[in-house]
Formats: sequence, C-alpha cells, structure tokens
Amino acid sequence: MDYDFSNKTILLGICGGVAAYKAYDLIRELYRRGAQRVLVALSDSADRFISPLTLQALSKEAVIADHLAVDEAGVPYHIAFAQQADVFLILPATANTLGKLAHGLSDDMLSTTAISWTGKPLLLAPAMNTRMWENPMVQQNMRMLRELPHVSMIEPCSGLLACGETGQGHLADADTILQALYTALHPHPSAYQGKHVVITAGGTQAAIDPVRVITNRSTGKMGIAFAQEASAMGAQVTLIVTPTVNPSLYQGLLATVIPVETVDEMGNALNRVLAEPERPADVLVMTAAVSDFEPNTMTDSKIKRNAQTSMSLELKATSDLLKHVAQTFPKLYTLGFAAESSHDLSEANAKRERKGIDALCLNDISRTDIGFGSAQNEVTLITDDGEITVEKAPKRDIARQVLVELTSRIEDKISQSVAASIR
Repeated sequence: MDYDFSNKTILLGICGGVAAYKAYDLIRELYRRGAQRVLVALSDSADRFISPLTLQALSKEAVIADHLAVDEAGVPYHIAFAQQADVFLILPATANTLGKLAHGLSDDMLSTTAISWTGKPLLLAPAMNTRMWENPMVQQNMRMLRELPHVSMIEPCSGLLACGETGQGHLADADTILQALYTALHPHPSAYQGKHVVITAGGTQAAIDPVRVITNRSTGKMGIAFAQEASAMGAQVTLIVTPTVNPSLYQGLLATVIPVETVDEMGNALNRVLAEPERPADVLVMTAAVSDFEPNTMTDSKIKRNAQTSMSLELKATSDLLKHVAQTFPKLYTLGFAAESSHDLSEANAKRERKGIDALCLNDISRTDIGFGSAQNEVTLITDDGEITVEKAPKRDIARQVLVELTSRIEDKISQSVAASIR
C-alpha cells in the first residue's frame, strides 16, 4: 500500500517483548514513506530485547529510556515528545504496559510519556503469548483502553509465537500497522464513519480461448487509492478487484476483497454485495475499466496458428453494469469514471445522465503523465450542479479530494432516501 507520512513526526514507544525487533524495519519504512522525524521512547526492559544504539542509528534521534531525562532546553523528554509528535505508537504493547496505561500508572519513560499524551492519537499494538492475551485481567485492561476516545487498537493476529505455540497474540503485520498509522493521521478520519463504500478496480477480462483473453490497460491504482482513502476516513470498504491489479497494491488494506475476472462476474458480485440486507451499501465508486465488448463465442480448445496469417474475431456488447446498478439500487450514491482520449465535458455529462448516476470523474488517458499505470491523475468531477477540476496530483490525493467533495452530497441523498421511506 502507498502510505505517505510526509511532514509527520511519529513517536514510537517500544516495550520489552520479543516482537520489539520489528521496530527496526518499521522505522526504516516510516522514513522511506516520508516521515519527517521518528522519535523513540523505551520502557525499562526494552533494551534487553533491542539495541538503543541501533535504534538511534536508524531514527537519527536520541533514544530515551530515562523518564527523568531532559533535553537541551531543560524540558523533560516525556513532555517534549508529547509536544512534538503527531501520533504515538506503542509496539509491542506488553501486558505490563497495557495494565499501567489502563490504570494511569507511570514509572518509566514510555508510560510517563503516555500519561503526558493528550489530544492526539495513541495507537497500541499488543503482542504476547496467547495465554497472557486471553487472561481476563489483560482483556479487562483492553476494554478500558478501547473506551478512551484517543486510543486505537491494532489487534494482534494468530500466528507462531516465540515460545513455539500458535495462537492469538502475534503482532499485527507491517501493512496493518502502517494502515492504522495512516488512518490516525488522516485529516478527515470520520468523514465516512458508519458508511459502506463499494469500490471496483482494474480491468475485466474476456476469454477468446482457454489461453488468451481480451483486457485493457487498467492497473487499478485509482480504485485502490479510493479504497485506501475511504477506509482511512472511517468507511467499511468492499473492494471488487480484477486480475490486472497487482495484489501488493491492496495487501494490508482494511477491506473485504472480492476477486473477479469477467464482466458477468463483476456484475454478479455487485448485485450480491449491494443487495446484502445486513450491511447495505451507501456509495459505489466504479473505477474499474469494464470491457464494452467481448468475444461472441469462446472456443473450447486453444486456437492454433498453423499457417494462418490473419484471424477474424466477432465481438458483442457487454452489459452496462453501472447503468444497471443505478437503476436497480436508486438509493445508492453512484460515482463512475470515464477514461476518455479527449476532455469533452458535454459528452461526459451526457454519459452521466445516460447512465443515471450521481457523479462522474472524467480523466484524459491520452496524456502520458496521467494515463493508465501512472502514479498521478487529474480529473474533472461532474455532478448535477456543475463541474469541479481536481488538479494533477498523486492518485491518493485525487481520491481524497473527490471523497471530501462528495461528502455532503452523499449525506443529502441518504437523508432524502430515509425521508422517502418514512412517507
């Protein structure tokens, strides 16, 4: 996943646990992804598991373990860190530290800094033996901490533990931790809270024979950017993704991922997800490049070249999935994408009206700097009340700006749907 921590100062608290060694790679990843500073605070026993000298070399900052230490200006480090950092991540959060934080105790650098930490996000990434994790006292402390408004948990997963046992208590993977940090630092962390956003990404495939397919150049990067941003803004995300999308792009994404290949498979997945009564969708973002045509027939065996110097292929039109969804689920807010080789706003708006969707993003694929596979894009967002140009930027920023722009419109449609159902 493409997480950006530019201009951010991240405070990393490290406890005395076997998983502490993973802090080395995390610090390097944070700097690689643009972090301005990574500050490090240690618990009393952390240096028995991890080297302060190595941490200092990687973080390029003083590594503090003494909670009575002061900086050059005479400010206690536990106060200075709380003043300077944007987010505080404790990794691994041990049973001992969780107990201290749950009861407001502070007797080392890490816990004293945590007590000084107010008004900004605090992330806890527990890691311990399964027996310790499942202990009722630890779980009670976890419940107390989860109730605090500024605290977020990066839940441990099941895996092989240092003791040789397998079970719950394994530190969450790096992508999950990075996603949690990105969400905590997001400027609109609750804009889509409680909403279910369904996103399609990539290019569909249509088989010619058992070996060959017709597809397109879509890499799915725009759709993945929307999924990442919607998740970071609090949405429950379902991602319908095709084989043209590299799985590494959505590894660690907090989303339900549904793989499909063909237009029909994507249509079936959309009908199934959008019709679920237990978690109805509020928004559909249709970034996928859905094939307009597919072979009229598929041969059962591979077509042999032999002495042929040419071949004719008869195509038929595929289903218009977006139009079908807009007609079938009128309460859903629908955003489509039009990848065109020209910037014709009147034609794009006519396409929006023809499909019956709420909004459409027009992007010019003839431009090499924002075409298929590019890390950047530039779109014109077209709604029933006009057009808005979202200037060239990384696709992540484009997705964020579009989602923010649509927030009030989505709320209005939901309110209108609720009012209509009451009448």
